[in-house]
Amino acid sequence: MKITKATRWRVFAGVWIQSLFTSATAFFSLFCLPFCNQFGWSNSDFSMAYTIYMFIYCAVGFLGGILAEKLQPRVAIYIGLVLFAGGWILTGFASSIPFLYIAYGVIAGAGAGTIYPACLPTALKWFPDKSGSISGLVQAGAACGPFIMSPIAQMLIDNFGAPMACKILGVVFLIGVGAVAWMIVPCPDGWTPEGWVPSEQQSKELHTKDYNIPQMVKTPIFWVLLVMFIFANAAGTMMVSATSPIAQTQIGLSAMDAALCVSLMTLFNMFGRLSFGVIYDKLKGWNSLILVLILNGISMLMLTIAHSFAYFVACIALVGFSFGGLLVVFAPMVKTIFGSKYYNRNYGLIFIGYGIGAFVGPKISASFFDATGSYVMGFIGSAILAAVAVLLVIVAKKLANKMLSA
Repeated sequence: MKITKATRWRVFAGVWIQSLFTSATAFFSLFCLPFCNQFGWSNSDFSMAYTIYMFIYCAVGFLGGILAEKLQPRVAIYIGLVLFAGGWILTGFASSIPFLYIAYGVIAGAGAGTIYPACLPTALKWFPDKSGSISGLVQAGAACGPFIMSPIAQMLIDNFGAPMACKILGVVFLIGVGAVAWMIVPCPDGWTPEGWVPSEQQSKELHTKDYNIPQMVKTPIFWVLLVMFIFANAAGTMMVSATSPIAQTQIGLSAMDAALCVSLMTLFNMFGRLSFGVIYDKLKGWNSLILVLILNGISMLMLTIAHSFAYFVACIALVGFSFGGLLVVFAPMVKTIFGSKYYNRNYGLIFIGYGIGAFVGPKISASFFDATGSYVMGFIGSAILAAVAVLLVIVAKKLANKMLSA
């Protein structure tokens, strides 16, 4: 493969475009009422499909990473794409809850989980000089996807019905991602951009020992990072999963105004992804991660006294901004600690923590509300998780420094 100055930017473009399409799960809730009304399902039964999707998505990540390293990223993407698009198409044929769980939850979830670790880690390998900025831009693409695709999906639902909309979107995803997968090529080991002079810290990171999965899981820092990722994501998803009911219950907003709050938080989530990409390159990983968690904890404590619309909007803006930076900061740090050779599979394995946090967070929030009739204890619990995660960052930083100096 001949490498030119345009090669890595072509890889970035391909990864960004695929992230725009595969972020479709963010607007899956649009299909809730149409499907439930048509087939008589309950909202909770339907929403379980999303929970299954997220669990499978995170659980198969390391398999997608292994495929990307063994068979080339584009091969893993094509395999995942068949499952992802096929799952959406099959969802259009779902007339029972078990079929929905298999089609969307298992098949589409496995497809997305195979694609993700073949894309973001591959892009970051091409940009050792600006890992944070590229991570932020790619993650912003995932945030842009719902903004662009949600109106299209709603239009398809209104004109053709929810089942046919799923089938059409499945074909759109197949064509859209399939058209750019060829652009995503692996970065040769040891490659660096022409003319780039790494700093002392960057030079150390470039020569980090490469850990494979068996070696990685034997290190204490792996388990600290995994728990930290679970806590950090649980803290964020407690709020993200319940913005609308919180706005209606605690602030007294209408459903329409609550929906506006969800959109605003999504918008600030995108700003957070872009901003923390730059912040990462300036402050470096550990300091950036601490900043993410501190902002998240502060925003949760602010929410305990949120009773006016303006103040609530300020709170959710900070929640979205800080939570948007989590994946942006975390992704390049895995490469910094465990090396780039097995980065796809290593990140895919640690990404399981994201899925566990996404499952645990909303459950804790819902349990607090059911027990107290208020979300305040959920906010406090989230702030505590963020604080514990900060302590784990400090522990992880010391462990990482020992590994780099060994």
